[in-house]
Amino acid sequence: MSNDLGPKRAFGLWSNRLWILSAALGAASIISMAAIIHDTSRQRAAVSSVARSMAEQVVALVGSRLEVLALETFAPVAPWSSAGPTAGESAPDALARVQQAAARCRCRDTLAASEFFRYDLSARTVTRLAATGAKPSSEPPPSSVLERIALNEATRARAHPGRAIHLVVGRDLGDHAAFTIVQSDSTGAPFAVYGAVVRAREFAWALFNDAAARASLIDSTGRLDSLHTIEFRVAGPDSTTILETIDASHSFRATILSGGPLDGFTVTAGLAGRQIPVRITVGSRGMLHLSVLLLATMLVIGFAIGSSRRELLLARARSDFIAGVSHDLRMPLAQILIAGETLTLERERNAADRRALSHAIVREARRLVGIVDNVLLFSRSGTTRPKPMVRPVPVGELLSDVIEAVGLAVDDAGQSIVVRAHSPLAVLGDRQLLRQALVNLVDNALKYGTQGQQIELGAERSANAVRVYVDDHGPGIPADERARVLEPYERLFRDRTSERTGSGLGLAVVREIATVLNGRAWLDDAPGGGTRAVIELPYAEHVTAALPHAMT
Repeated sequence: MSNDLGPKRAFGLWSNRLWILSAALGAASIISMAAIIHDTSRQRAAVSSVARSMAEQVVALVGSRLEVLALETFAPVAPWSSAGPTAGESAPDALARVQQAAARCRCRDTLAASEFFRYDLSARTVTRLAATGAKPSSEPPPSSVLERIALNEATRARAHPGRAIHLVVGRDLGDHAAFTIVQSDSTGAPFAVYGAVVRAREFAWALFNDAAARASLIDSTGRLDSLHTIEFRVAGPDSTTILETIDASHSFRATILSGGPLDGFTVTAGLAGRQIPVRITVGSRGMLHLSVLLLATMLVIGFAIGSSRRELLLARARSDFIAGVSHDLRMPLAQILIAGETLTLERERNAADRRALSHAIVREARRLVGIVDNVLLFSRSGTTRPKPMVRPVPVGELLSDVIEAVGLAVDDAGQSIVVRAHSPLAVLGDRQLLRQALVNLVDNALKYGTQGQQIELGAERSANAVRVYVDDHGPGIPADERARVLEPYERLFRDRTSERTGSGLGLAVVREIATVLNGRAWLDDAPGGGTRAVIELPYAEHVTAALPHAMT
């Protein structure tokens, strides 16, 4: 059995450790939950992905827009045009004339060019003409710059025949940009480069603002949502920035390298986190992590509560034990002290008084020995069980030992005891331990029985076992309480508030002794009313024939 005072310190230590562990797990759960809730990595990744998608979509829209503008603007001089330049009219003149006509009728979508130029690859000459009605350019790019751009575009067209349209920016162009288209012959060889000079920032702003207005996202319901507040940074191949509307609030950014008409450009799209209502949910791994932490915390708290409860019960049991043992020890010691002082002072009246006082000293001394034996036996049972000397024990001799041990106590209580053993019986056990167990049972019967009762001490055969019992005529023990009172320090509630006190170890010691002797002990109803306490032990058959006749 492990319900003794010894493990209390261990229980207290484990209780403290469990509470510390539960606190640590609870803190870990709170920290993990806060980390998952406030973790912005998934939100940042989602919004950055949206920014990249928007950048790619806007670049594609801008590229398509540039191709349309190129067809509309350079159609008068292209081979597919049905109305070429008028006789005596140069190609730049034709481009300027068409632009002016389109501005008047607003029927064509053309470039807002400040000037047009044509570079003849065979003649190596540049022809330039300011666009009619356009804002004058403060510092138009030099012809040498336009010539170099045209040569580069021709080389690019030879390497990539499908990339005839291109937007060119650079430091040597200043705040201008050149929008070019390479014209090739039937063999695909470039022979002329046409271009329009535009204000880079205004041109880029118009292109990207229009594309951003037309870009959209598909939300969770399948609807198209537009993002009108997307901002951009557009830079040329030499890192010349022609458009930048991004500020510090647009922390979610994505940069892509463009192709097509914007070949060589880097476009950065920026979004603020508040612009996209991204619903972030805890992933399965996060939920598993939190669930395991919370479950572990709940389990540890449950164990800690159970351990603390057991510690409190042990503390209360220890208090009850100390009170009970103190009372049990005080009464015999007081009796021994009174009897001893009377004998020492020779105050006894006659020999009969002397014998009575001597018997009282012996009786109370035996009672003290029994109490000490119970405490010692039970204090050892938590760590090392008693090692009995098992041998055949004649039941009649055992009961005689018990009668001798309790005779004075029975007489002093004004009660009587009768022994009933109907046949020669022997059990396998330890005589001293069995005597102690039966003395405990008789002591309980004396303590809780009625005044003037007759206690019955008996034994009977049951299959391959012998049942030794003690009956009293007390109020009895409720059936649902019988198993509990066999536990250490447990007593009936009615006995806790009565004048009867005790350590609560008597019945627990009886059960412990029965267990170590390969038997069992229990409580039942006595035939005549009251309580019957039973110890069942193995039957010693080979010595029964040698035993004397049973006691009655």
